[in-house]
Amino acid sequence: MDELPILLAILAQENWHIHTTVSRCAKPEMTVERILKAAERAKLKRIALVDHHHRREHDILADIRRLMREADRKGTCVDVLFGAELSAYGPGSYSDSDETNREIGYRLYACNHYHIDGWKHPGMCSPRAYAEHALAILRELLPSGRADAIAHPFAGMYLRHKLGDTTNLTRAIRDSELGDILELGRNHGVAFELNPKAIKHDPTFAKRFWDIGLEIGAEFRYGTDAHLLAEVDPKASVRTVASILATGKA
Repeated sequence: MDELPILLAILAQENWHIHTTVSRCAKPEMTVERILKAAERAKLKRIALVDHHHRREHDILADIRRLMREADRKGTCVDVLFGAELSAYGPGSYSDSDETNREIGYRLYACNHYHIDGWKHPGMCSPRAYAEHALAILRELLPSGRADAIAHPFAGMYLRHKLGDTTNLTRAIRDSELGDILELGRNHGVAFELNPKAIKHDPTFAKRFWDIGLEIGAEFRYGTDAHLLAEVDPKASVRTVASILATGKA
């Protein structure tokens, strides 16, 4: 218990999931200049700017180049990675082309944005069917070389309109299946996000995922999924996240 807050405090020196105004869901305050100022105030070592790329609705590479220019004009002591939150709609089905994927500096994949139009769903609307669908996506994605990290893994909060109690999805995933996925990620150099929003939403699963991941040696990265400036500093959530990962209770 005493080591857990220390480990999380170390991880929270970086924020691997921040959206800019390129993402339509981000607040207008999320300009590169303001994000960098917030990261400097928080004394973060590294951040990743990862805007949504759902249906290739915009030129993600052009957007990244623009963000890089804005960061260059501002200047900062923070190490900034310029990437994208890409979409894995289903097994082997992705928002980005192979060519685009190779050009993106940091590739964070969302595999469970089921609330978005056009996202693929399993044939049956049951927790186990969605669990199997999510597992199948990751079994295809993790060895592919396309991903550097997985955003909010298995979070069912995007299935409220389908399942009601979205924690039923994660309860349908067996520990052995979690272990296999975490090991697959470890073997192929893909990290898994510690997302405070997802952890608070499903504390019982968060503890399972954390405990099994530590045992296997999976890499975890702290990412707040920041859509407003107050979320840029991950240290604000460390105490709550540490309590959840230790007890499995919110």
